[in-house]
Amino acid sequence: MRNRKKHTLYIVLISSLSLFFLNSCSEDNAEKALKLALAELVSAVENKQYRSVTQKLTTHFRGNKRLNQQTMSALVFRYTLRHKFVKIYTVVNTIEVAKDKKEANMLFHTLLTGTKSTLPEHMRAFRVQSHWLKADNEWKIKEANWIEVQAQTVYPRIKNNAQI
Repeated sequence: MRNRKKHTLYIVLISSLSLFFLNSCSEDNAEKALKLALAELVSAVENKQYRSVTQKLTTHFRGNKRLNQQTMSALVFRYTLRHKFVKIYTVVNTIEVAKDKKEANMLFHTLLTGTKSTLPEHMRAFRVQSHWLKADNEWKIKEANWIEVQAQTVYPRIKNNAQI
């Protein structure tokens, strides 16, 4: 009887640890997928691939409570039209993935530069809180709210963390 209880306890313990490690691995995978989705969005903006930018936003996207999918794409278009070269640096601060792995919140800082030649003529820094949805195995932004911050507060983070 005693061995049976001990055996059952071991099975429960091993099962619990297995579930814990499986969940940890899938969270890591979800976080990696979210960082990759953000990197793809950044690349699409930098390379002026407007369709790809639009595809990274859900059809019901809300940006700062007033922009929808089309107006956000138009904002990106106007910025990249004004600047021949656009470079975006990002540092992800936190990612919280829901238990069902279909929703996530990501907080990141971004430094946006624009130029007509080699030296940046325009630079802005933002703190972005975003809500992502996973549909058809792809992460898309449902909502994003951002505030402008001083570039000096973002630059050291970017310098220390590199890009994404």
